[in-house]
Amino acid sequence: MSLSWAVPGTKVTYHSASTMEKVPAVVVGPSKLDGDFLSIQYEVKGRTITHDCAPLHRLEFAEETKEPRLPSVLMEELSFLSGKPHHLSESVLRNYDKLNSGYLDLTELKLLFTDAFPDEKFSDADMKCLMESLDLNQDGRVGLNELRAFLRLYNPSTKDITVKTALIIIDVQNDFITGSLANPYDATTIVPVINGMRDRFDVVVISYDWHPHDHCSFTASHNAKLFPIKETSDKFEDFGLVTLLADQDRAEHQQMLFPRHAVQGTEGGCCPPDLVVKDSDLRVYKGTKPNIDSFSAFFDNCKANDTGLTKMLEDVGVTDCYYCGLVTDICVKSTALHGVEAGFRSYFIEDASKPLDEANLPQTRQELSAAGVHLVSAQEACDMAAGSKAMALRDYLSQLAKQRNAKAVHAHTQSHAHAHA
Repeated sequence: MSLSWAVPGTKVTYHSASTMEKVPAVVVGPSKLDGDFLSIQYEVKGRTITHDCAPLHRLEFAEETKEPRLPSVLMEELSFLSGKPHHLSESVLRNYDKLNSGYLDLTELKLLFTDAFPDEKFSDADMKCLMESLDLNQDGRVGLNELRAFLRLYNPSTKDITVKTALIIIDVQNDFITGSLANPYDATTIVPVINGMRDRFDVVVISYDWHPHDHCSFTASHNAKLFPIKETSDKFEDFGLVTLLADQDRAEHQQMLFPRHAVQGTEGGCCPPDLVVKDSDLRVYKGTKPNIDSFSAFFDNCKANDTGLTKMLEDVGVTDCYYCGLVTDICVKSTALHGVEAGFRSYFIEDASKPLDEANLPQTRQELSAAGVHLVSAQEACDMAAGSKAMALRDYLSQLAKQRNAKAVHAHTQSHAHAHA
């Protein structure tokens, strides 16, 4: 959209993070902090407040007024006084994690909270206290996974949380069992294991690979030259690589090629008839865009698009995620790593999953463990899911502190993902 309207004197609507109200405001000039920020003024209870906010790329029009509005920097409006869960989107975190490290230092944390609560004044003592509450290993940094969990679970009226478990069943579909990408290790054997444990969990999520007929991960699509790529070959083979050129939706990146699989609305995209699927199960569909693949049930392979799974889990109060399905070394691993990044305590159920290549299992286990994902059996998962539901928030966060390296591990695995193809 054009930003020509963003000049001093322009009247806008600002969504106040503290009052949860839409507040009339006026642009007073560009921020001194950053040319991509605006300074606005608005009145709250008779006070005139000047606030630097809203990266320009996040500006949008208010539907009800068709006037420009300045949304809060956070995806959801925040107020610690509300006792409601608070959510951080991936795009918001990028605004503050300038080094893309998966951590915030004290300066970055203060900037985030200042933007989240523009009507509040955070002293250095306030931020030091908050940092000490979150920085349990005292290294001067807060993992984004810990911060997301804290904002999601914090309730000023209690120091405890209620543990809620989710079984996330990843891509247990006909094409990966008996179809075009049939698993070489008899994936039919994991179906009764999954069926036998699913009712032990508070929430069950079914993840579907769900591609259009012509998808960028299909060998046939590139033999038909349907997508712009760097390579000039006339013939491509399954499990080879191509480099997809950047487009408006995502960056340039490498793509592994597969036989056509899990096409939307086909039998191959359906779950096998003997897998128990209930109407109450949550469902998430990934790889739905033709131009980008999605190994993870949380994001596509460039993290350009969110599948909605994080919000689904947050909306029902999930704290702990257990992952199983197909295949261990690609989609299950990627989902588990993103789950850790999102601030969920995470477990990989080994005997309810199958790999694409068993030779990849030692490395996959090592990567998951390095990211803080717990490797468990189906019986162990059931026993843990049946355990105590009460837990101190501080104890929960201390366990998440062990998962701080997930983002770095995932970045490393993605950069080397195709070496094992």
